[in-house]
Amino acid sequence: MTAPAVPAWLLDRARETLRQNLVVTADGHRYTRPAPMTYEQQWLWDSCFHAIVNTHLDPDLAQAEIEALLSRPVMEGPDEGMLPHMIYWSGGGTELWGRDDRSTITQPPVATYAVARVYDVTGDTDFVRRVYPTLKAYHAWWARRRDPDGDGLVTVIHPWEAGWDASPAWDALLGLKSPTDAESRAARITLVPKLAALDYDAARVQQVGLFNVETCDLNALYLQSLRSMTRLARLVAPQDVAALQAAADKTARAIQTKLWDDTRGVYVDLAGADELPLPVQTAGTFVTLFAGVPTAPQAARLVARLTDPAQFWPAYPVPSVAMTEAEFAPDRYWRGPTWPHLNWMIALGLRRYGYADIAAELTTRTLALVERNGFWEYYNPLTGVGLGAHPQSWTTLVVDMLAAPAHGADMG
Repeated sequence: MTAPAVPAWLLDRARETLRQNLVVTADGHRYTRPAPMTYEQQWLWDSCFHAIVNTHLDPDLAQAEIEALLSRPVMEGPDEGMLPHMIYWSGGGTELWGRDDRSTITQPPVATYAVARVYDVTGDTDFVRRVYPTLKAYHAWWARRRDPDGDGLVTVIHPWEAGWDASPAWDALLGLKSPTDAESRAARITLVPKLAALDYDAARVQQVGLFNVETCDLNALYLQSLRSMTRLARLVAPQDVAALQAAADKTARAIQTKLWDDTRGVYVDLAGADELPLPVQTAGTFVTLFAGVPTAPQAARLVARLTDPAQFWPAYPVPSVAMTEAEFAPDRYWRGPTWPHLNWMIALGLRRYGYADIAAELTTRTLALVERNGFWEYYNPLTGVGLGAHPQSWTTLVVDMLAAPAHGADMG
């Protein structure tokens, strides 16, 4: 099957959604809020996705989105270099974070990949040169503050850092059992001051047994980020290439040796100092395809699981949690719905490994969700009903899914 070309109606609706969600800050920066009223701040990985979509719609705005995102790194203290997962351009963060202007944790590292994608369209080496120091400091932060055992795998210390906020994989780690949505959110909020008391130091967090997980999907994104960083270094900082390549190779080896479960045929998440595998099967394992992690035989096993109608291939794939899991809930936040940004990663990964027909089918079904229901934050994988915030900016990624054959799957 060949994925259809990007239809004019989709381009028009995506452009209008991003336009209505555009925010111009007091100092002239421009960013795209994820959704009006629900998500007004600038979110780290959301902005990267918005920039990627705008490489097809408005490359100047794509570049401006990245410039805004990278203009507010942590400038001092032990977390110097970190990109916060939320920027409060108009204030309002004090109650949750103890400071008005930003959050005190990060989000999955996709900024460097987004910069590489923007460069591919604009060819603007000066842009790369401007943002490169901030990206370099961010990667140094990951290695310094989120890899306490130095094995090349980075850990997250809060579900919000993983991006999978309410995943049932986290329940036991948060002291929860079959939580309500309110109980799950309360656990995430109460974790913040506990982390603050430990200075957000992953080593100390690990020592006292608070939430810390080496997730397979985030480490795959970290690997892709290192590879994209290597590519950018070749353009503007060739002296950094060898070290970046070595770091990428180390992480790739660690993912393969520590996260692959050959018995189950999946990549797993490891929790705590003892690196115990988490039992809940999520769609995070398929994100490894996006980064080119698996061998061809491993990829084949992943794809067989992905396309199993009993597990991850319902009417509207890909559910975030396997339908065979007791915790699967198709309409509950991060406990089973289909998420467009995950579909985007998985589709690009499938193309990377030569599964173009399956990628095209996933793209077609994702497009059907948007055509029938609009740009929702996530969808019921069984019925296609839109859920969460609306209109959600990152769902416009379906534009890039459709354009993928033109730009290629491997954009490292």
